[in-house]
Amino acid sequence: MAVETVASVYAYLAPYPPLNEHDLFHPLHNMVAYPERKPEEVGTTVPVDPQVAPETYTYDYIIVGGGTAGCVLASRLSEDPNVSVLLIEQGPVADTWVSRVPTISSNLFAKDSLAAHWWSVPMPHADNRSLGVMRGEALGGTTRINSMFYTRGTPGDYNHWKALGNEGWGYEDLEPYFVKSEKTHSLPGSKHRGKTGVWENQQFPVSQYKAVPYVHRALQKVGIERHPDLNSPSMPAAGTGTLDIAEDTKYHRHSTDRAFLPAKVVLERQARLKICTDTLVTRVELIPEGEEVRATGVHFEATNSRKAWKRYFAKVRKEVVLCGGALGSPQVLMLSGLGPKEHLESKGIAVIRDLPAVGSYLQDHIGVPLTFEVPIAESLHILEVSPIRIVKELLKYLITGRGALSYPFQTASTFIPSRLLDDKSIVSPKNPSDLDASIPENRPDIEFMYIGNNCTDADIPRTGLFTLLSANIRPKSMGSVRLASSNPRVRPDIDLGYFHDPEDYVPLRKSIRLAQRVAVDVREQGYPLKDFIVPEDSSDEVLDAYIRANLRTCFHYTSTCRMGAETHGARPSVVDTQLKVHGVKGLRVCDASVFPEIVGAHTMAPTVMVAEKCADILRAASASGS
Repeated sequence: MAVETVASVYAYLAPYPPLNEHDLFHPLHNMVAYPERKPEEVGTTVPVDPQVAPETYTYDYIIVGGGTAGCVLASRLSEDPNVSVLLIEQGPVADTWVSRVPTISSNLFAKDSLAAHWWSVPMPHADNRSLGVMRGEALGGTTRINSMFYTRGTPGDYNHWKALGNEGWGYEDLEPYFVKSEKTHSLPGSKHRGKTGVWENQQFPVSQYKAVPYVHRALQKVGIERHPDLNSPSMPAAGTGTLDIAEDTKYHRHSTDRAFLPAKVVLERQARLKICTDTLVTRVELIPEGEEVRATGVHFEATNSRKAWKRYFAKVRKEVVLCGGALGSPQVLMLSGLGPKEHLESKGIAVIRDLPAVGSYLQDHIGVPLTFEVPIAESLHILEVSPIRIVKELLKYLITGRGALSYPFQTASTFIPSRLLDDKSIVSPKNPSDLDASIPENRPDIEFMYIGNNCTDADIPRTGLFTLLSANIRPKSMGSVRLASSNPRVRPDIDLGYFHDPEDYVPLRKSIRLAQRVAVDVREQGYPLKDFIVPEDSSDEVLDAYIRANLRTCFHYTSTCRMGAETHGARPSVVDTQLKVHGVKGLRVCDASVFPEIVGAHTMAPTVMVAEKCADILRAASASGS
């Protein structure tokens, strides 16, 4: 096998199904085909043939989107043998062997990546730049392609949600849902961590990048201490810790499809659980019911076959639940006539309900990298220049599951409230209560990351690269998701909205100054860190220009169908605390779009938590007949 690059490894292995658990070298042995369905198997053609029995295409629940949240919700609802569930996913199952290899599956630009890419609209407050928008389009959604970081956020994040008027969404209300899904392998002794759930994670305490221990020592010098569990509710507001990574004990990516909807489970439940892939939902069917409207089903079509012109319909008895993510769920709502009145009219869509918050209030973490040259053998780029190293790492992973291919891009992270950083980038709390992360005002607004990889668009030199990445994780700026067309196949327009509020520069300036200090200290310790792409100095003017020129999306999109009490007024929202769409019966939203505000964490684990809570909400509603 001639392998010259990581992309070559990907291309070579992509066609193979997953390895059998007990025989690494026989990938085709004892495989079970995933029971995915086609549109014609789960719905009826449109117009509906009156000769077709309605029960053949009617389900108790229809879930639109089999991503991070949708897989969890479908699994939980179908635990009940008396409930029927249809899950519709735009992408494929595509559970190949290579899709489970952490490093390779995180290559978002590989030819066969499960990531969908398009460009945001130009941002007027960020030099009119457009950034690449990305999401996973496959069963499991973005958990199939992301960096696998399991971070919950601080108790203050959720206590803030509750303070906004969302009863039942404070940290004490939500911790049981984090625990329910989780099976941690590194911290089984903590009462706050799950041990019996189906979704696995573990820590990698020793980084494969030699620069990281130097960074930790530099951070300790400015008052940032290391802690054993970033996800503990007692974790202080400022601190460093080892990340929990969503990998199983075989060092495979543990995406939500693999955790909650493995082939064995779907086969056992196939009489009541249908998973329809490569299928696009075009709109929700809504009919008048008193002063409200009711969701009665969904319209859909194949995404990529010669039957794409055929239209299908599936009927729902109880509820339609949108799990399309912060970019997809508002698109489906607007295509269905639910959204900002003027915008819908401009696209020729009949307005069913004027809901101005649909697609509005988009939030995302804003990242800015400082990039340094390091010895090639001490960064991930060694895999791009050394065929021998690639083969060695591939064999190591095949035999043991370990090595560079099992590692995430990052193994530890640091969270800081920027107000605690003084002019010398030293953490200086005025009193102990400043570090109490259960208080909403103390939520960190900086995540400081250290990555043995390139996080810029620059051409990579024939040396290694190491990144100190600053992220504003409590941005005040908001963007939007809007229809580019009434055609459901056209991707929506995404305005990331960065720096609509100039206050968002402040945490980033402080974090970059911290990065500059850390870089100096790392060199003083004797590590060969050479400037590659860094600011010229630390003045506000220079840093602000550098931020605009180098900013990145963190792909943590939230809040486009946010939770709240009202549709208009001071704080417009889309869903109530039961995740019901305002003014619509039988329609809920369950994904990161419902976050009242973005959390100071990578959004994968909070999204799974929302799905766990939604499952309980739906079961309770069904039991009460509401």
